[in-house]
Amino acid sequence: MSVDIRTVLRKQGDELRRFRRNLFSTEPADSGLASVLPEDVLEQLRAEGRTVPHRFGPVRSVTDRHAVLTIVGDIIDQAVLLDRPGREGAVLTLSVAARHKQLGTRQAVDPGEARAWVEAIVGPKWLPHFYSAGALSGSTAGETSPSRPLTTQYFYLFLGADGVPHAEPEHQLGVQLTPLTQTP
Repeated sequence: MSVDIRTVLRKQGDELRRFRRNLFSTEPADSGLASVLPEDVLEQLRAEGRTVPHRFGPVRSVTDRHAVLTIVGDIIDQAVLLDRPGREGAVLTLSVAARHKQLGTRQAVDPGEARAWVEAIVGPKWLPHFYSAGALSGSTAGETSPSRPLTTQYFYLFLGADGVPHAEPEHQLGVQLTPLTQTP
């Protein structure tokens, strides 16, 4: 099922363009989160091959009238994420989370809506190179239970050292990745 987010996109166009531009910038000053992090934390992130995450939203959900979505983008060295020293390239991670507008509690994100937001952010040219990891997080302690389901949808794009997308590498991430073009 395809989710139509065009009405929300029209209202969020400027913020979406800023998010897209900042996500692909290497300057930490372009991140809203960087402005609140101490300089030593920024330096540690750089030393670990990480960038400061970028945030988009909250925006209203089109599939759940009680929810607002937040999208976080992060670019990290493949060597760090995959725990493979010497591996070149980067991984762009996009996560889509939902909260109840009034209560602030976490909610599950509709996978179709999450996919629609990823497509709006990266465009149709990059979409075939993305992988879905499904819902991975949902509690602050990293534990799950039937009463605390996994809620945040995760998506990955693997880039070579030359910035060209490539297929999913061997990894021990503990999740099965599905090409986004094969998800509903």
